Amino acid sequence: MMLAEWENRLSPLLPEVTAIRRSLHRHPELSGREEATSALVRARLEGMGFAVWTVEGSCSLAAELVNGEGPCVAIRADLDALPVQERSGYPYPSEEAGAMHACGHDVHTALALGSAMWFSAHREEWQGTLRWLFEAAEETRGDARLLRQQGFLQGCGAVLGQHVAPGCPMGAFRYRTGAVCGASDDVVLTIHGAPGHGAYPETGRDAILMAGHIISALQALVSRETSPFDPIALTFGRIEGGRAGNILCDRVTLTGTLRTLNAETRSRLHGRIRAMAEGVAGAMEGRAEVQITPSYPPLCNNPRLTEAAADEARRVLGGERVLLREHAGLGVESFAFLLTDCPGVFYDLGCGDGAGLHTADFCCGDEVLLPGLALQCAITLRLMNELKK
Repeated sequence: MMLAEWENRLSPLLPEVTAIRRSLHRHPELSGREEATSALVRARLEGMGFAVWTVEGSCSLAAELVNGEGPCVAIRADLDALPVQERSGYPYPSEEAGAMHACGHDVHTALALGSAMWFSAHREEWQGTLRWLFEAAEETRGDARLLRQQGFLQGCGAVLGQHVAPGCPMGAFRYRTGAVCGASDDVVLTIHGAPGHGAYPETGRDAILMAGHIISALQALVSRETSPFDPIALTFGRIEGGRAGNILCDRVTLTGTLRTLNAETRSRLHGRIRAMAEGVAGAMEGRAEVQITPSYPPLCNNPRLTEAAADEARRVLGGERVLLREHAGLGVESFAFLLTDCPGVFYDLGCGDGAGLHTADFCCGDEVLLPGLALQCAITLRLMNELKK
């Protein structure tokens, strides 16, 4: 079904979806504080007769609509805004000082409510179970992990997610099979030396000097021990240590992040970071403590379901507006937590040229709502059919 046909079917809903989006944009709430947003979503869903559950320890919600026997597909949207003072020029700007939907979550939430409205009103078009997962704190701790841990994907055969994408043509569908976003690990190195006077450096063991050598040595893991066709990034963004300019530092803490796409590479680097840091510090008569804490998993799209979604997008939009994402990125996306238990599809929804995500000038016009809603409804129907095969 092409977009013009979907426009006829969705036009009764678009004014309400647009009003929801604008209200959310005017009243953004930061991560972990999405009480009013969550209440708005709950009221809308319960008003349509959905079963709605609160996620323990979060403002996240899960909702379900059962319509006979059939497969189960989940749709995820995120709720939170960013601590950014808006200067986008929207005709309906944020009314909350220091908070803005600078990542398009107002669009995501409005589209998910819009698809819930459509599926509720058109039960003759599908059979099975549909779930909507409204994730709080996506920008910080990633409460998708709580949705997963508390069983809200149980019984689901597929999960669908999207994200608005500046720099991609308005309303376009951009996708990639396999790896889309990277895994992340938090890396903390504590380097221990021995204090001494700066005028007599031989009396101590300089932890700052050790840290410098360790940072340089660790970059060899990227440039000399890993294929250039296997993307990784090891970045230390914070270094702390020292008490005075003329005293040898006896303790330095390095805080950073490791980003990978390949599970074997990730595991190997955990061991090599530890061995390299401990070895360099030991050679300089110091000591290194290494703490590596896994954070986000990689986001990997299911190939069969993703190709089916792309095929359906071509039916809706035409082939010229379905774009292949050439490269995976090393940024993280909490939707990946949902894919650890359930196959799924995550795609970009183009929102045209303009400022990037997470900036005060980010702007996504209401014209994204029609193609975004058509894609979400059409692809959900297609995934339900795919799961019957």
